[in-house]
Amino acid sequence: MTSSLNQYPQRDGLYRILPDGVAVHNRYRDQIVFLDGLSSEIWLRADGKTTLRDIARDIAGWSSQPVDAMCKTAAMLLTILNSEGVMYQQDNPAELPYHLALPQEDQDVDRMYASLSAAGWLDDKGQDRD
Repeated sequence: MTSSLNQYPQRDGLYRILPDGVAVHNRYRDQIVFLDGLSSEIWLRADGKTTLRDIARDIAGWSSQPVDAMCKTAAMLLTILNSEGVMYQQDNPAELPYHLALPQEDQDVDRMYASLSAAGWLDDKGQDRD
């Protein structure tokens, strides 16, 4: 089994960047999850192509935190974000779909709906399935 630090975290929810963090729509529970500073940093870096270990190392570097401690914290936060239904991890890198790659306010609405539909998030009438 692969350690979560060697996996590739990926965002799973439409999001907005706010002054104090990130607001993520949990489509499974139809609720908004507000992320604090560190959770927001991990969330925004979870591009599906960078390992959690590399994300933690980068954050440790600019925040002057010990790498080992940041790796443990990042793994714990990933578990929490996964349980909240707003992030998951994969064993192999993958490109984010358009609707997850950018904050909601920066997306072209037509491209966002096309991406949501292609990913199976919407039914034929453009309504959220979950």
